[in-house]
Amino acid sequence: MAYLKGERVDATQMVHEPWRALANHPDYASLTLIECGLRASRVTRRGRQFFKHYPDIECPIQHKSESAQHLAMKQALKDRINAMPEWRAEVEHPHPDRIWIADVLATHASGKRLAFEVQLSPQSEDEYIRRSQRYADDRIGAVWVVPDDLDWFRVRLPMVVTGFGKSSDLPEAPGALMDLASYQPLFGKRDRVGAAVDAVLHPTFYWPHGTPKHQLDEIAKLERMKAAAAAAKLKREEEAAELRRMAEEKAALKAAEKLAREEETAELRRLAEEKAALKAAEVEVRFVASATAPAATDARPIIAPKCVWASEVLCMEGGHPMIIWRSTKPTTPRTPADTMWRPPSENFDNGRAHVDAWLAAAGSSLAKAKVYQVRGQPMRRTFVCPECKQVVQGRWVSALPPEKWTLIAEASAASVGARDVLNRKPPTQPRDSSEKPRPGRLPVQVEESDWRFIGPRRKPYWMTESGNEELPYRLAAKKAHAERMEQLRANPRYRVSPNGFRFECTDCGGEFEDDNEGIHADRGCITPGNRRFGWR
Repeated sequence: MAYLKGERVDATQMVHEPWRALANHPDYASLTLIECGLRASRVTRRGRQFFKHYPDIECPIQHKSESAQHLAMKQALKDRINAMPEWRAEVEHPHPDRIWIADVLATHASGKRLAFEVQLSPQSEDEYIRRSQRYADDRIGAVWVVPDDLDWFRVRLPMVVTGFGKSSDLPEAPGALMDLASYQPLFGKRDRVGAAVDAVLHPTFYWPHGTPKHQLDEIAKLERMKAAAAAAKLKREEEAAELRRMAEEKAALKAAEKLAREEETAELRRLAEEKAALKAAEVEVRFVASATAPAATDARPIIAPKCVWASEVLCMEGGHPMIIWRSTKPTTPRTPADTMWRPPSENFDNGRAHVDAWLAAAGSSLAKAKVYQVRGQPMRRTFVCPECKQVVQGRWVSALPPEKWTLIAEASAASVGARDVLNRKPPTQPRDSSEKPRPGRLPVQVEESDWRFIGPRRKPYWMTESGNEELPYRLAAKKAHAERMEQLRANPRYRVSPNGFRFECTDCGGEFEDDNEGIHADRGCITPGNRRFGWR
C-alpha cells in the first residue's frame, strides 16, 4: 500500500497496464509509503507488484515483508467483508499518526470499526494485549485471525481460528480459505472460518469480556481479594496455632506422665522377654543337642530329581523321635538369611515322597514329621510331631549344624550303588494269615455294542481279507500283535481294563493303550512309592 497525492494505491489490485503507467504519472514523485511516509517507487519482481523506498532513502522503520499466505488471508478477509451488506473493507489502513496499521479494517455504515489482524507467526500474550488495547483506545475492536486456538491466555480476545499457517499450501483462490473448518472459540465448537467472520460482522455481535485493560483490572482486583482472604486466613491460622500450642503443652505434660508409666511397663516387659528368650534359647539348645543324623546311616541316598537332607530330632514336649527334611543345603557358618530359614513349600510337597522312598529303601521304622499349615499372613507351613502335635519351630530347624543333616536323596547317579536303589523294591511285609487275599481284576469281555468298548472295531470280512494280495503279511502282523497283547496281559506289572485294550502300570499308576508302553517299557517308569507332583 502507498499514497499517491493523498490517495491509497494497492499494488496487489492494479492490473498490469495501469501499474506500468504509474511510473509516468505526473505526481509519481509524491508516491509515499503508508508506514513511514517516505518517498516510494513501484517495483515488479518475478511477477509480484509491490512498493519499496526510493533509492538512497534511509528509513528509521524496519519494514516487515509479508508471506504469500499472509497476503492470501488478507485478500480473503477483504472479499468476505465487502460481501456483507453495509460493510466496507480496507487493507493496510494506517492511523493518522501511524501508531498502528490494520491488516484489514472493516467499517460499517453506522461508524462501527473492526480491525482484523492476521497473525501467522508466534507472538507473546503481552504483545497481543498491547496491540489489542491500542485499537481499543481508538474505539476499534481488534479481531485476531490465527492458525491455532490460544486458550492459554489470561485475557480473552476475539479470535478466528483458521488452521492456516505460514507453511500451509496456498489455495487456488483466496476465497477458499473461508471454507476451512476448525474449532472456533467464538462458538465453542468446530465451524468454518467464513461463519466466524460473519458472526463477528453481525450487528448483534457483542464481546462480553471487555477490553484487555478491563480484564487485567478485573484480574488484579481478584488477586487483591485473594491476597486479602489469604491474609485473613493466615491470621486465623495463627490464632488457632496459638490455641493449639497451649493445648499441646497441656497434652505434653500428660504425655510425660504417661511415658513414665510406659517406661516402667516396658522395663518389666523387657525383663519378661529376656527371661522368655533365655528359656527359648535353652529349648533350642536342647533341640539341637537331641538332633542326630538318621539312624540308618548305612543306607545310601536314593536317586531323585533334587537333593534332600534329613535329620532325626525329638519333640520338646514328649521326646518323640521323628525325621525332618530340607531341600536347601546346610551351610557352615550359617548366614543371616539361613538363620531366618523357613521351610518353603517345596520342602514339603516334593520332598515328602523322597523321604518315604529313602525310609522304604533303608528299611527304617523312624516316624516322619507331619506338615502343618500355620494360620495368618503370609501363609506358611511347618513340621509338627506326629504323636503330640507339637510344632517344630523354624528357628530350631535353622539352628541345626550341617553335621546333624544327612543326604538321603541326590540328583545324580554318582555311584553304582546309588543307581541300584532305583530298581530296589521295598521289603515285603509278612501278610497276616487271617487277612483274605485281595481278588485280582480279571479281564471282562466287552462287546462292540457296549459303551465301555475301547479299541479298534472289527471290519466286515469282505472289506479286509477278501481279494487282498497282502493277506499273508497282514495275518502275520495280526498274529504278532496278538502275541504282544498276550505278553502284556500276562505281565504282573500291568492291570488290564475290562475291554482288554488298556493297561495300567502298578509302579507309577500311568496308563497306556494297546502295545504303546512308552516309558513303561523295560521298567523305565518311576520307582514304586516315589510319585511326584504331576506324574499323571
